[in-house]
Amino acid sequence: MRNLILFLACFSLIPLSMSCSSPAAPEESSTPGGRTVAWFNGLGYTVDLYFMDHDSLVRNAYLTGEVPSDILSPEKNLVAVLSSFDSRIRVFDVNRTGSESFHVNLPSGGNPYQMCLDNDGHAWVTLLLSSQVARAELTEGGDVTLFDVDPNPTSIASDGNLIFVGHGNWPDTTVSGGVSVRNSKTGEEIAWIETPDNVCFMKYFPATGKIHAVTTTYSNDGAVTVIDPNSFNAVGTVRTGGSPGAPIKTGSGFIAGDGWSSGKLFFYDESGKVSSWNSGHASATGLAAIGDTLFVTDFKGNMVFTVLLPEMIILDTLQSGTKGPQGITVVPR
Repeated sequence: MRNLILFLACFSLIPLSMSCSSPAAPEESSTPGGRTVAWFNGLGYTVDLYFMDHDSLVRNAYLTGEVPSDILSPEKNLVAVLSSFDSRIRVFDVNRTGSESFHVNLPSGGNPYQMCLDNDGHAWVTLLLSSQVARAELTEGGDVTLFDVDPNPTSIASDGNLIFVGHGNWPDTTVSGGVSVRNSKTGEEIAWIETPDNVCFMKYFPATGKIHAVTTTYSNDGAVTVIDPNSFNAVGTVRTGGSPGAPIKTGSGFIAGDGWSSGKLFFYDESGKVSSWNSGHASATGLAAIGDTLFVTDFKGNMVFTVLLPEMIILDTLQSGTKGPQGITVVPR
């Protein structure tokens, strides 16, 4: 029961902020240029923008819709936010705050969960409750194609050609986890890769040509399974402990935060070497990096803190516009 409660709380399967007042609609306004970071506030349904070259923070730049669950930048100047309860991908242009540029509707009731991009510019989305994945064209009124997959699709990654779907242990508790490999044209399952229980995040890293599948049951058993997308083999398992979130690559290695559990960061490489550093913050939920500056969302502390790499010196804290800063991404400009 404890694992289920944590799973629900951490991945926005229930509308945790229904009692929160809805923020006012943001004003239309132009923004500075330069290096930009965007994050969504999971309990406030907003997006904040930070313009690094101007040290300018724009709080509540956009409204996300109910229960945002993932964020990425599909192309220059754009940021896309997935909303679970609205079943919608909203796309915003960071050159201006205010209204969305366009949106793509997904099937209602599926609980859109996480997304990735393929080489053709499609967004792929896991639909946790309907055991499907959706391939969406990121254009106004873009076509959406659905594919049936194994139960509990939580996470997704693409190496540009194939689609890798991570599976968790809820809502179908007879499924313990693993990764299914699928043809991006037909959705046909090509292979199944065993992992530890409950895949929570997936990410493809072009620099090493490997996919990292993050697993945890929120009982200090966090691990990263390194997958070769060519052979469909798990070529290594990195035992981080804790409950790691989505990893990023920096320098010669990788970093994952300790999710909602603590402000700890895990540093690892694909050979299995692991070290950690405790930031002293309440949580380390999402990560993004620009050069040697690491941005970490602190979900519990309602802020984003920045860290100088590799010295691990905390540089600043950025107060979020609303509660629960969660997913974060760098927006190319």
